[in-house]
Amino acid sequence: MNIKRELFLKFFTICFGFTLSFLILELIARIAPARSIFPLERPIECNQKEVINLTCLHRRKAYSNGIWSRGIFKPFNQYALKETNDIGQFSDIDLQTFLKNKNNNIQILAIGDSFVEALQVENQHSFHGILNNLKTNTGKKIISTSIVSSGMAFPNYIASLKYAKTLTNLKDVFITIPIIANDFDESFRQYAIKGRRRGLGQFYFDQNTENLNFIKLPERQTLTQNSIDFILEKSTLSRYLTYNLEMISTLNRGIKFFSKKISTSNINESSRDEKLERLRLGNKAIDIFINNLKDIRNTNYERERTILIIDADRNAIYNEISLNSNSFDQTMRRNIIKKSKENGFKVIDMQPIFNEDYMMKKKRFDSIYDGHWNEYGHLKVSEEIMNIINQLN
Repeated sequence: MNIKRELFLKFFTICFGFTLSFLILELIARIAPARSIFPLERPIECNQKEVINLTCLHRRKAYSNGIWSRGIFKPFNQYALKETNDIGQFSDIDLQTFLKNKNNNIQILAIGDSFVEALQVENQHSFHGILNNLKTNTGKKIISTSIVSSGMAFPNYIASLKYAKTLTNLKDVFITIPIIANDFDESFRQYAIKGRRRGLGQFYFDQNTENLNFIKLPERQTLTQNSIDFILEKSTLSRYLTYNLEMISTLNRGIKFFSKKISTSNINESSRDEKLERLRLGNKAIDIFINNLKDIRNTNYERERTILIIDADRNAIYNEISLNSNSFDQTMRRNIIKKSKENGFKVIDMQPIFNEDYMMKKKRFDSIYDGHWNEYGHLKVSEEIMNIINQLN
């Protein structure tokens, strides 16, 4: 009897210790603060025989709020309070408010991926948020919002524009589209980002036509996916370890490093072939993107109100590294700038702009945690957009 009682007490003590430790760690993670999650609204489905509507696009729950954060502990980490609007976009301006404010206002609609979603800064400090506090040289007020989702590329930018066009006449609306290094080859499914979504629920270009192909996101998730979502939703500690400290990603990288088997046969030939294929698809993506954009913005008036913002190689700027003009990224940048200008679109090349500013002020344009623009980076982008708007109004 005494042995059973002793075993029970040991078991109870161990359980109590684990429970108390877990609760303490949960509390620490809340104070840190751990990142919130903004799950996608479902269903994400699209009947391409009909017009593109909101269910075709990635969006979060309307009017939800939370914290984006990275790093170990407040105040040494980076965090931003984020809130979605009426269509689940990270903007302080509802889309309906934007649509109703045509008269005597300059409307600016931002289209893009995570650089426009701008989780790393509060909504009012994103470039499209900053614009809402500005007026043109002629005194016209700016109203600006966005339709975006992280991880997307050219085909989804076109889909977002087509959706916006079903809601209003875009003729007088300024369209801003940041172009990032992953937008080119990742416009085709074989090079798309692989993650928990596995590149589903979004659009890709068809290699044989200039059409958009929608790949449906299953309405029902697997048991594993549901379990992960449940744990991340309920446990602040799990989000802190996963997102703030990136322990899962670090562990996965370690496993891949130690398990990687390097083959020496034909490695140069394979690399060359892969580079040529990426270049071919990257250039094809540019052609299809520009042609689709021309169809949507089909007058010179509309095209000069379509602003493509070409991101810079900011690491090269910080480290004073000469750019390799033959690299994939530089080739794509050069080609899209050329074709955009040839077709009447406005182009903002952030490479010389960021470079000149950094030489004078030595202020970074992105956070220490990832390559997305920080508040200063968004500010510089908003200034360049305003320069163009003031030239045209």
